[in-house]
Amino acid sequence: MKNIFLVGMPSSGKSTLGKELARNLGYSFTDMDKLIETREQKTINEIFSSKGEDYFRELEKKILHTIQPNQSTVIATGGGVPCFHQNMDYIKENGISIFLNVDIDDLAKRIYKAQTNNRPLLNIANETEESIIGNIKKLYETRLPFYKQADIQVDGEISVNQLLWLLEAYN
Repeated sequence: MKNIFLVGMPSSGKSTLGKELARNLGYSFTDMDKLIETREQKTINEIFSSKGEDYFRELEKKILHTIQPNQSTVIATGGGVPCFHQNMDYIKENGISIFLNVDIDDLAKRIYKAQTNNRPLLNIANETEESIIGNIKKLYETRLPFYKQADIQVDGEISVNQLLWLLEAYN
C-alpha cells in the first residue's frame, strides 16, 4: 500500500494524527524529526546550532530518500521538508501527501502552550504570543506554495475518521 506523508507547519498535528492514522490503517508510523535526532544523536536545535540549516536540510533529504515507496507507512515530515531540494516532488511520487492546514492563531497557541524550544525557526524563548504569531505568519506564507501541492488539503481540526474518509475518497 502507498505511503502517506503528512505535511504542514510545526504543531499542526502531523505526529499526533499520524500515529492514530497509522494505527487505524494497520500501517507503521515514522516521524522524520525523530529519525534525524536518532541518527545524529542530537536534538534538531543542536543540529541547527552546531551545523546550520543547510546541513539540516540536506539531512532531511537523505532521510526522506531512505523511505521506500509502498511500505504502508504514515510519515510525519518536518515542517520544512516539502520546501527544499524538490522534496515535495519526491513525496508526491512516492505516496499520498496530506497538508494539515491549521489556523495560524491555533498554531501559535499550541506552540506557546507547549513552551518547548525545539523549533529552531520559531524560537519562543522570551517571546509574546503576538510575536510568535508574527513569526508563524511569515514562515507559513513562505511554505504555503509547497504545502498546497499536496494531494489532499485539510483545513482546521480533523478527526482520524474524517481523514480516513478523505483517503478513501481520494483513492
